[in-house]
Amino acid sequence: MSRFKYILGTSSIGLSIGLFYWNKNNNNKKVNKFTYDDVSKHDNSTNGIWVTYKDNVYDITNFIENHPGGKDKILLSAGKGLEPYWNIYKQHTNNSSIIKDILTPMKIGTLSNYDPEKYKGITDPYINDPDRDTELNFHSRSPCNAETPKNQIMNNWITPNELWYIRNHHPVPDIDIKKFKLTINNNSLSLEDLKKMKCKKVISTIQCGGNRRGELNNIGKTSGTSWDYGAISTAEWRGVPLRDLLINFGITDNDNIINHVHFEGYEGVKSSIPIEKAMNNYGDVLVAYEMNGEDLPRDHGFPLRVIIPGYVGIRNIKWLKKITTSDKEVDGIWQRGISYKGLPHYIKDANDISIDKIAPIQELPVQSCIVDILPDKEKLKIKGFAWSGGGRGIIRVDISCDGGKTWNMAELKKGSEQKLNKAWAWTFWEFNTTNKKGEIICKATDSSYNTQPENSEFSWNIRGLNNNSWHRIKWNIK
Repeated sequence: MSRFKYILGTSSIGLSIGLFYWNKNNNNKKVNKFTYDDVSKHDNSTNGIWVTYKDNVYDITNFIENHPGGKDKILLSAGKGLEPYWNIYKQHTNNSSIIKDILTPMKIGTLSNYDPEKYKGITDPYINDPDRDTELNFHSRSPCNAETPKNQIMNNWITPNELWYIRNHHPVPDIDIKKFKLTINNNSLSLEDLKKMKCKKVISTIQCGGNRRGELNNIGKTSGTSWDYGAISTAEWRGVPLRDLLINFGITDNDNIINHVHFEGYEGVKSSIPIEKAMNNYGDVLVAYEMNGEDLPRDHGFPLRVIIPGYVGIRNIKWLKKITTSDKEVDGIWQRGISYKGLPHYIKDANDISIDKIAPIQELPVQSCIVDILPDKEKLKIKGFAWSGGGRGIIRVDISCDGGKTWNMAELKKGSEQKLNKAWAWTFWEFNTTNKKGEIICKATDSSYNTQPENSEFSWNIRGLNNNSWHRIKWNIK
């Protein structure tokens, strides 16, 4: 089998062909002519797996096992065209290098009976996506990936719903609430059933694992959305404690067989968390139906979303339809695959490491960012946020206004009153300086005395995850 070198990956399900580099020399292959019928016969491992895109034919037989979106998903296109699937998983057509760097080396011929109208009637699956606030910083609209606008982050400690960052992998499900049921193991509940149960409110910050990925791209190309620092937001959630639901259906603290709780959304995204977090009476995991006093917006999980305070965004599954207890982690790219696993900076080839032995990202590391630098009479007022996973409160934010030569402590503001080991939400901070030129740096320390690392070169990884290196901004006011 030909060997694939992993240059870039993808966190998207479906026919996500990640950015692997085909190491086999295909330049000498004869370019042949095929028909649609010829291609349709190559839909299994015996005959080989062929696909088409436009008028080209590709042999992806040796690629399917390495497909980061999963073998089952890519086999949906076996013997057929990629267009209907890429119409849903538009990450592929949003990135021209996927065709150039991945498909092209696997090309084996062209279609002699190519019909450019064959897929013309495909319905846009994103046509029913909700309207979004135009102030959001959009990276893509299909699927929607957008940051909270920088000039709005510090305006509200609790982020308004319309300004929340959006991280979608697929079209937003259009769920009929009259038919909606949440399945818990072999039991089912309606939304009204849940609303009759004892509820709880939790204020929690959620951060995407790829937040600040864009900075790492300055060191070396990574995979995924090139987020700045706006893939983080805070809300007050209301819902039923997950612990109560599990206990109601027979799960006890003394159950030694169950190790994980699985969550599955209506759009197919799956993740899991350890049972210790789910059953922790102080862990505050919710099955939420309200966000900031309103029904969950469609972009943020209507009608139900699991909220796992202190955990990476992907674990907070939206459009929740199923909860299952198990002795193993959930299967799938978001849990066991490379999508949300932190690899070391020196690994450039995924074949050099056993992905299944790398722990998935759950609690995120300590983080802080400079958001506003405002002239204030003879001074500059510097403002930002800090947050750490696992409920670890922020005990200090250090600021340097001269590139790291000298340091001072910022004043911790809203959020600093949280319990040190149950601080699910971010902390705002401020610092005043008379320096009007130089490099401003911030770094935070949490209640476990974890501190942000200085060097982003060592934070770099091929997936661009967990970037919490010192945040730096060069500034000059004349």
